Amino acid sequence: MVSSKSILVSSLFSEYTDKGLINTIEIVLKEYKDHNSIPLNIYSDKKLGILESTVKYLKENSNLSYHEIAIILNRDDRTIWATYRKTLKKHEDKFSISSGGETVDPDIFSNRDNAPLGVLIAHLKSKGMTLKNISLALNRSYKNIWMTDNKRRK
Repeated sequence: MVSSKSILVSSLFSEYTDKGLINTIEIVLKEYKDHNSIPLNIYSDKKLGILESTVKYLKENSNLSYHEIAIILNRDDRTIWATYRKTLKKHEDKFSISSGGETVDPDIFSNRDNAPLGVLIAHLKSKGMTLKNISLALNRSYKNIWMTDNKRRK
């Protein structure tokens, strides 16, 4: 015997298989990712580390709270606060963002097994970038990129 609850659930579910709804969900997810993705060019400032640049961008350009950033990056709120305060001493101005170009999802930095630079290098390599192109994009020495990549893989 089929209950009225199961009929209601199955009828609701059948409405959610509509292509229009699926397209809407895909659009919303794309906008969410685009809004929260970080332009690769912010990492070219040598004065700031990778985590510092990430925190500064998420705080100032994405207008996220320390707690929201801490959740995304899998860090303590106090670490995010201290990191942001440290960046203000090194780079007071808001990042100027050039349109287009490569972007990075901030949640890749939630992996704490490797340093943020190693995580970023691994992510960019998975997208098909060579170590030379990564060093140019990040404005870091090729030796530094190569060494970090080798250390990460061991």
